[in-house]
Amino acid sequence: MVIDPLLLVAAFGGGAFGAAIGGQTAFIFTGITYFIGLSAFLAGNDASAFMNNVVFGPVFGPHVAFAGGAAAAAYAAKKGVMYAGSNGRDIVSPLAGLGRVDVLAVGGVVGMIGYVLNNCLAYIFPTLGVGNVDLHYGGDALALTDTVALTIVIIAIVCRYLFGTTGLTGPKKYKLLEVGEGKHWVDFQEAWSYSAFTGLFTGLLSGFASLVLIRNFFESGVLGWAALIGWGFGALSLTFLSLGLKTPVTHHMTIIASIATIKFAPILAGTSDVTLWSTGVLVGALLIGGVFGLISGVLCEALARATNASTDTHIDPPAFAIFILTTVIHVIVSVIL
Repeated sequence: MVIDPLLLVAAFGGGAFGAAIGGQTAFIFTGITYFIGLSAFLAGNDASAFMNNVVFGPVFGPHVAFAGGAAAAAYAAKKGVMYAGSNGRDIVSPLAGLGRVDVLAVGGVVGMIGYVLNNCLAYIFPTLGVGNVDLHYGGDALALTDTVALTIVIIAIVCRYLFGTTGLTGPKKYKLLEVGEGKHWVDFQEAWSYSAFTGLFTGLLSGFASLVLIRNFFESGVLGWAALIGWGFGALSLTFLSLGLKTPVTHHMTIIASIATIKFAPILAGTSDVTLWSTGVLVGALLIGGVFGLISGVLCEALARATNASTDTHIDPPAFAIFILTTVIHVIVSVIL
């Protein structure tokens, strides 16, 4: 494991900036910069350095900028300086308006912690062996989990106990998965059937977009980033949610669906050679992706109700679901291979 001092120092800036503009806005910028990097790949350029160091590094990496913004909001609420009507769950409001250096500094410190913790998790967590490399695009190992999502969850849980008062699941007067007045994550999306259906159709959409990238731009080196295209759409769509429009939160559904689609396509086809994939294989992989998108929608809603809806700091339900289901998919694929 290598901790780059340059990236560590930069992560302070990323975390503080995430706090200044608000965690959700920082995450939207992650989506914007992802599409800049993706465009570079599709133009035939190697944008790996941009993706690794800007999009998912100390500038807009969610484990840096989003985590820093969410932690700073929790700290501001603890200090009693949060905007009127808001608590530590407010990841939308830009905290620069509070005029507090200490709030932004907390975001910066948490950004540095996020950078270090993600590196540690990536170093500690084992890779999963792959028996038939031809069914894994020629690779010889499979990551166990999404360490960025796990980093966000760990930091959020620590912040809950440092700055919050409600414990992990909220006051005991509430039932664990109860919803009701004032106890919501995304209120218009909270019905189980609605979350499930949203996960299904956005999963199909995202899985198809990922297949298009894999089949047509494989040689450009886009493989490692193709699963994120629907996630990027979901990140950008949060712009409209921030503006008050009832826009669904979908990035946890789309990324899981795309990962499943991409991982199961070569298994169904019996080869990672994308030129040999039949329509039947593509439909089968896409349906698997849609099912996993559905599962992610339901799981995220359950996690939102259990750990976020009746509490006073933000534990991100999408990151929680992404961490869990990425692990599940990779374990299943490694067993099959």
